[in-house]
Amino acid sequence: MFLWFLVTAQFVLAALLVLSSRWTPIPWLELLIAAPGIVLAVSAWLTMGLRRVRVHPGATAETKLTTCGPYSIVRHPMYVGLLWFTAALLPSGFAWWRLVSWFALVLVLQVKTIHEERSMARRFAEYAVYQQQVGRLVPRFRSVFRFWRSS
Repeated sequence: MFLWFLVTAQFVLAALLVLSSRWTPIPWLELLIAAPGIVLAVSAWLTMGLRRVRVHPGATAETKLTTCGPYSIVRHPMYVGLLWFTAALLPSGFAWWRLVSWFALVLVLQVKTIHEERSMARRFAEYAVYQQQVGRLVPRFRSVFRFWRSS
């Protein structure tokens, strides 16, 4: 039940941040700054496979460990992309409650990652090695370097 609360909180907070942005005139600068976050999230979806994406942060029997592409830079590229995108929109219609909402979103995603990673570690023995090599939400220098060398 708690995990579904986190999922709901994630969607509500993200929607609040996006829908409360000032969209007229079109905030081109904010969208330009948001573009890498959008690209990261979409590339994560495509790397994992659109049919395998789940909103619930738990591993199932069908779950596969994905460690290539954006998953070789950070373990949760969809969350990082969402945070990047919503952070870039903060100046568009800035209000303190929006900044507080963004930090609440960071907290919700952090708690989700903890639960998700426990589940993944139980399902995949090699997940511990992956955790040591790749940062959770912030890239480690080695993983970024390894990603660029393999491209």
